[in-house]
Amino acid sequence: MTGDFTSIPVVDIAPLYDGDGTSRHTVDEAIGGACCDIGFFVVTGQSSAARLDETRRSRLLAFLDCTREVKWPIARRKYEPSNRNIYRGYFPAIDGVLAYKEGIDIGPELTPSDPRLSLGHPLLETNLWPPEAVVPGWRSAILDYYAAMEELGFQLLHAIARFLALPDDWFDDKFRGGNSTLRLLRYPVRTAASVAGIEEKILRLHDGKRYEIMTAEHCDSGCLTLLHQDGVGGLQARNRQGDWIDVPAIDGSVVVNLGDLMQRWTNDLFRATEHRVLGSGQVRESVPFFFEPAVDAVIAAPPGFAERGPGYPPIAYGDYLIEKVQRFPEFSNFLPALGN
Repeated sequence: MTGDFTSIPVVDIAPLYDGDGTSRHTVDEAIGGACCDIGFFVVTGQSSAARLDETRRSRLLAFLDCTREVKWPIARRKYEPSNRNIYRGYFPAIDGVLAYKEGIDIGPELTPSDPRLSLGHPLLETNLWPPEAVVPGWRSAILDYYAAMEELGFQLLHAIARFLALPDDWFDDKFRGGNSTLRLLRYPVRTAASVAGIEEKILRLHDGKRYEIMTAEHCDSGCLTLLHQDGVGGLQARNRQGDWIDVPAIDGSVVVNLGDLMQRWTNDLFRATEHRVLGSGQVRESVPFFFEPAVDAVIAAPPGFAERGPGYPPIAYGDYLIEKVQRFPEFSNFLPALGN
């Protein structure tokens, strides 16, 4: 891993769907190279179902336009103690924290008879939905987009596997019955109340200008983050020299970045890169999809990788994620709600 990047590559992945062997290999190499050196890249050419324009994005984000009376029945128990859900559901923007955003987390659509629920794992919950009459067609639109992003995730995993000289489907069994998260986010313009007591903590100097931080510097926890961002921008990735590089906001594209898990899984061959979101004085909206394995999937380096780096012991993904997510404000101390 070098980390000596000054821009984020843009990769047209159309050949992954219908290209010949040569063009597909070119895409595999571009993706693999970005995973090794940067941990970030932007993809175009994905299926239309995995592409958002302004109209489709607004439709997905329609829930965030609803009143408190609609949002609060599906807020996490952290924010509404009478609710049962601790991992899925709505979270509000909170004054006095660096990550000033509201959103909702949606997981796989688990029916009461889904065998995954028998595991009793705290990260496995059924989704809660607003009444269909209040947000007509929203649930269907969400589930369609969720499925499209899962399909995109598998396409990228297959390219990564080929780059690593593994069978195309080497990762697949870990992601069958996965626990991916679709998150809908809105960053409001900061109010005076939102910065009270943290005025100095939220300021960042970049290119000679002072900005308010909207999401503080961090690495993601999981495998692949597939992000649709609007044209407002503000997302930046940090290179090895400590410079913050803007991640381009290209209409219809998806930003891909690696989480800590993928760095661990490849024994540090791949890179999880620190990133942040700077405020611009405008409302910012984004739709990240955290493509995640099953909670009971055991994560261990592929054959031949154990000797390439520090060597991490195998770990169940759900246990790993519980430890990691509690670093983020919306998940801090979320397990004690169940008495754990």
